Amino acid sequence: MKNKRRPYQPIFPGFNRTTAKGAHGGDHTYGKRKTKRPFDPKQALHVVLKSSKAKGQYSMLHPQHCNHIRKLMTRLKTRWQIAVYRYANVGNHLHLLIRAKSLADWQGFIREFSGGIAMIVTGAKKSHGLARSKSKEVCESAKRGFWDHLVFTRIVRFGKDFIAVAEYVLKNLWEAAGIPVRKFLANGYRILEFDEEGFVLVAE
Repeated sequence: MKNKRRPYQPIFPGFNRTTAKGAHGGDHTYGKRKTKRPFDPKQALHVVLKSSKAKGQYSMLHPQHCNHIRKLMTRLKTRWQIAVYRYANVGNHLHLLIRAKSLADWQGFIREFSGGIAMIVTGAKKSHGLARSKSKEVCESAKRGFWDHLVFTRIVRFGKDFIAVAEYVLKNLWEAAGIPVRKFLANGYRILEFDEEGFVLVAE
């Protein structure tokens, strides 16, 4: 008899028993009863999309895919009025720190974003006409076969929690680019300032 798979507890900044109440999806909810995804339009969301299939030519960092994925995110954040504070493509998973004005905006954004990425990477459909019903069907089919789990989200309170997650996402971005940020920080450097895609490191 095979051993039952144990749920993986994601190690993200600020994730604990208290903040887990605002989390949903990913390995965090594996084997648990389905519940409504927590959402707060006044707070940010840490979003993680992961695919074990995203390797080699299917990596989201592959030169044929990464720019298209970024352009898709830029287009959809405008369409759904999503504020994107941080974005990191790490190859086999994506981190975003965002805020949506309404649950409907969030659902529309993540539905088209996750499905669009799957289509871009797998080549399920070369057309980007997601507004058409046929494209939506292909989009949903590709999405179900590409992502490992339901998208992971956690409500992130503005303040210390937000800053910690924002720095974490940027560290992932720079590490994916081959820059050992964590080693710099361990050797006495600190983050002076940062924006959506980068930060300034200074020696103590």
